[in-house]
Amino acid sequence: MKKRNVDSLRMYDWTKTIEDVKNRDSKMLRNVPSSFYQEMKDSSMSAKVQGNWGNWELTDEGSGQYPIFKCYIENGTFEVDTNNGKTTHHLQNSWIKICLKIEDSQTEMYVISEKEDTLYSINHSFHFDSGHGMVSILLEKLLVTWFKEHRHLLHQQINTYNIQYSTSNDLSLIGWDTSYVTSFSNVNKNIQQKKLYPQKFNYEFTDTSLGFPFQFSMDGTFDSWEITTGADGQNVNFICKIGENSSILNHSANATYEFASDAYVKIQLKLQYLNAKETTIEDSTGVGDGHQVDLKVKTDQDGNQDPPVILVNYRYSDAITGTLESFVTAMFKEWFTKNIDQFENIFAHFILEETAKDENFQWLKPTDKYYGVAEGKDENGQPSLDKSVFSVMSMVENRKNNYPSHTVDARLLHAVKNAKDTNDSAFGIDMPLFVDKWLGRGLNIMQVGTPDQFEKTDNGLFIQNKERIQFGTVYDHNENEVPSYVDPKKFRLGITNNQMVLDIEDLTWEQARGIIGHANYTQHYSLSLKSGVDELGKEYKNVLVPNEEGEATLTLTYTVEDWYAREQLIIEIATGLALSIAAGAFFSATSAVFRQASAYISQQFSRIGTTMMRAVISLKELLKRAGTSASQAARNEMIELTTFNISRASSVAGLSSSQVMYQVLQQPRSLWSRIWEISSKSALVFTQMAVIGAAGMLPTAIAKYLEYLAKEHYSELPTIDAFLANCVGAVKWPDNSELQVETAQLQGIYLMGGKLIK
Repeated sequence: MKKRNVDSLRMYDWTKTIEDVKNRDSKMLRNVPSSFYQEMKDSSMSAKVQGNWGNWELTDEGSGQYPIFKCYIENGTFEVDTNNGKTTHHLQNSWIKICLKIEDSQTEMYVISEKEDTLYSINHSFHFDSGHGMVSILLEKLLVTWFKEHRHLLHQQINTYNIQYSTSNDLSLIGWDTSYVTSFSNVNKNIQQKKLYPQKFNYEFTDTSLGFPFQFSMDGTFDSWEITTGADGQNVNFICKIGENSSILNHSANATYEFASDAYVKIQLKLQYLNAKETTIEDSTGVGDGHQVDLKVKTDQDGNQDPPVILVNYRYSDAITGTLESFVTAMFKEWFTKNIDQFENIFAHFILEETAKDENFQWLKPTDKYYGVAEGKDENGQPSLDKSVFSVMSMVENRKNNYPSHTVDARLLHAVKNAKDTNDSAFGIDMPLFVDKWLGRGLNIMQVGTPDQFEKTDNGLFIQNKERIQFGTVYDHNENEVPSYVDPKKFRLGITNNQMVLDIEDLTWEQARGIIGHANYTQHYSLSLKSGVDELGKEYKNVLVPNEEGEATLTLTYTVEDWYAREQLIIEIATGLALSIAAGAFFSATSAVFRQASAYISQQFSRIGTTMMRAVISLKELLKRAGTSASQAARNEMIELTTFNISRASSVAGLSSSQVMYQVLQQPRSLWSRIWEISSKSALVFTQMAVIGAAGMLPTAIAKYLEYLAKEHYSELPTIDAFLANCVGAVKWPDNSELQVETAQLQGIYLMGGKLIK
């Protein structure tokens, strides 16, 4: 399948949109006609509604591309004329809520979707006295018809608002710590497997509101209930397909009408989490002390007093039209309202407050839950059940989402399908949480300071030192031992452009008497999930592996005063330092390698401002120009030194204890060795930190992992399986399927993709 880039996500905020409007002159928003008129006629009756509009107010009840207007009627009448006479109903101070779908256009204007099922009534205040149910249905139908015929007025009205939204090019969890998503197609498989929806319907309906009694009954079956597209956020659409031998009987006229073979009713529901009556699932990675909640259909009114079931669209048969169609709609509306509690399907299970067996994975256990849906489109821009997303979201460690939303990023599925076409589900972790719990835990291993010397940046994407730290004891140009330091906020480990970055800025030490060296070192890594055969000839599967991206760079800075006084010495020092960091070996100043490297480096120096000279050196390009390569012996030496440093600690806590840290930082070595050690440790942290459990945190194990990574003995490294099991252990789909992970990537979040396997 041809892969295409993920489009940006637009997240509408209808609450902020309304707040923005409050400070504007309300007259600016009045863009509706003063009057309305709509009628219908058939052989048995006629009806018409007419009156004057009040305000059309945008509400904060919209979700995604589906805003909701509350349209007030200042005054008006609804007249129904039958063979038995005319009845008139007054509409003063009433209202109707209309939901519509907006779409972006090539201009700055929004357009209203023309699709039949994208404009419908949510609720209204036409609740006449008992026996007048049919009047409400007829009136609602006439007004919806009027709105559909006057979409251009809604278009004008929505474009008077300064609609507030934000966009994200990277994937987003919209404030949630984790999100577990699957396709609508998978949800429908579960619904059909369980068949916990009403499979039969029958209803008797009598109405006297039209001047004489109408009596109808309907009887039939449902072929299926399926989740379908056309809604976002907390609103979930279902299409209920009507089965064979289903019919309507008009007792008053003694006439029977059959439903068509393609008949259906499309309804909109909301879901809610309920405490489970009994525990039916188990988290194999937990101790069993959590409590289970189940995601089920909401069967009562929501906070806005809207009904639990909204009829979005329907198709009965070519013979069921006009007034008869309204009677059938009235029957289905009442039937669904009274019987929706029979739709007992469970869409997901959560175990909250579970204690992880391995404390290193406790941060993955949910403490709060939410849900949401999002419509996805295929390559032709058409709504797709395979691409549409059903998501269960969570917070962990009792953290709070300050702006909880049911909005879901439908691109999550698109991203994992891009990575591997067979992926149909995904699990995502918010990037600041990834940095905190994955990279943050790695500070112990990196041994650059104690955890209390570091802090997270405001955006949560980097960890940095908050005070001056000693980087280590290094040898200067004359082989003397000197300390090296990094000032506050200059040692940074984090994520940018979906890569891990090790960024050491302004590392300082005395390179020679009177010459202070200033060095910056930057290295980027990407993340990949690999399977295959390693250098040992052994098979491995689902091992996270770091990939060096771009070119590691070394930036050296000296004062202009030092440069003019000792230019040749500085170039010699800079060449020796850069070569040793790049190759891990020392070269004689008279060697061809050194001379070629020196010529390249001298060209890199340029004046910065009035006081500094700077050279930005690509280590890869340096090796190429000098005609040499990184020394394997140097790599082995670095591994031995790193292993020795880590093995000083006899416990997990000891890795960064003050005594061990002092020994590590005071051990003299060349600067290249220290930088290589930090770089290799950061690669280990990036790929293995969250994967390894408590046993893997032992110094002896960590030292081995470093060696395995360096030598590409991937079969000896832990797989991602235990980590994944802890991710999804407390969240279950109703068919107890498990996520078989196939891909892992950074794309604004940490995202794993795979297939659900029973």
